[in-house]
Amino acid sequence: MKQCLFLVFFGISTVVFSQIDLPYRVGEYAGYKIYFGAINVGSADLEITKNIQLNDRPAFHIVGKGRTAPFFDWIFKVRDVYETFIDTNTLLPIMFKRDVNEGGYLINQRYQFNHNESKVTTLDSSFSIPINTQDMLSAFFLARTFKKESIINGNFFYVPIFMDSENYLLEIKYLSNEIIDTKWGKIDCMVFRPKMQEGRVFEDEEQMKIWITDDANHLLLRVEAKIWAGTIRAVLSGYKKLKYPLSIIGE
Repeated sequence: MKQCLFLVFFGISTVVFSQIDLPYRVGEYAGYKIYFGAINVGSADLEITKNIQLNDRPAFHIVGKGRTAPFFDWIFKVRDVYETFIDTNTLLPIMFKRDVNEGGYLINQRYQFNHNESKVTTLDSSFSIPINTQDMLSAFFLARTFKKESIINGNFFYVPIFMDSENYLLEIKYLSNEIIDTKWGKIDCMVFRPKMQEGRVFEDEEQMKIWITDDANHLLLRVEAKIWAGTIRAVLSGYKKLKYPLSIIGE
């Protein structure tokens, strides 16, 4: 289960919409509970912390964190921090940081993106990347800016991602809309199935779904993935400072 628990959440939450005004703003926060089967084994959150200047460009600083619950730490302790710095004009990543501790398995990554030269540099290496390449976290925030019309008019969509020193092409398929019961009420969601085209992340890449609110926020509501040991789910548990009110059916 190494790297699966929070890769479900941070690495696969990427869907394609056609570009519009940004559906988020500085201060937006979303918290999630992570379940393995019916057991709440951890939590994760995403926050747009601030606007900064980075490499002479305006950027969003976005932080994602994941951790196992205290009772689960003795089985498989997870402390993950993901950071992306996104150019607010192009929505392309400028820098990506990943500090992962999963059951003693450590990952420390620092990627500098140079889109003009189609390169990513690390402390000791340089890699060629396709045009408009995203990192694991920035891809999701780019995806939230796309229109529903461009999703349902085609079968598949693709997003290039640079992850673990490799280029991946993420294929996304729109499945349907689904009404989800939440503690806030019923919410209409678009349902997608992502699949890596290169390399392997899960035992069966077809066994993953994500739910995105079909409103102006395009907020991630749920992620579900089946792995060899069972089902992992991330479910929205709280939010703050959304740019638009969450659309509840009946209100």
